[in-house]
This record gives sequence, C-alpha cells and structure tokens, in this order.
Amino acid sequence: MTDAETIEAARRLFASDTPGDKLARRLLAIAEREHRENQELRNLLSPLRDAVLFARSQRRPMGIGQDFPRAPACVSIQLGAAYGRERDCVGFWIESDEIAPTDADSPSPCHRIGLALIRLAYAVALVSMTRSKP
Repeated sequence: MTDAETIEAARRLFASDTPGDKLARRLLAIAEREHRENQELRNLLSPLRDAVLFARSQRRPMGIGQDFPRAPACVSIQLGAAYGRERDCVGFWIESDEIAPTDADSPSPCHRIGLALIRLAYAVALVSMTRSKP
C-alpha cells in the first residue's frame, strides 16, 4: 500500500465528528502536506539523479571519495548575486558558458550533471518563492 493509499484509507476511517476523529483528520492533513512536499522534492531531484546514473552507466569513475587521477574540469558553473530594487533583497544568477539548454541529452556526463544542477537551483528558488507569497 502506498503512502497516498494509506492516507486515503485513514481519511475514510476517521469520518465521524468525535474529538479523536477530528484530531486524526488534522494529523492526516499534515501527513498529506508532507507527502506532497516530499514528492515535489523528488520531482526536482530526478533530472540530477538521471544525469548521475547516466555517468555511472558509462563506467566512468565519479571521483567521490576515491583516489585516482582526474582530468581537468570540462564544465564550470558561475554563481553570482543579483540585486533587485533594494540592496538588502539579494537574488542570484547561475550559468555556465560550456552548457547549452540542449545538453540534457549530451553524451558528456559533465554537461548533463551541470545542466541538471543549474535547473535544480532555479527550480528550488522558484518553489521557495511561490511558497513565501501570502
């Protein structure tokens, strides 16, 4: 049974107007919100996961915690501050001269991972911006 199915079954179980059922429904609302937010996060991370899995499928070393000779970096990502109307309201920009929007299907795992990181940064910023609006 999935989390969503469990939440739905519990909702049907706690349908009365007793204090215990009302409390259970409030807890279910919290669980649903957490489940929805976790799913959004998984959706944001899936392109990065896919890019890393592509690199691993090429049988290339990842260089995470391993001691081996490394080639020079083939992708660099620049990150900077972007100011709005007020100096105390700082945003950001992130880009790479080596990465194009079409690199999601690039044969280079570095380009795929770099593009996924850039898109993830903007997606997280967009999600947090929409949640902070009243």
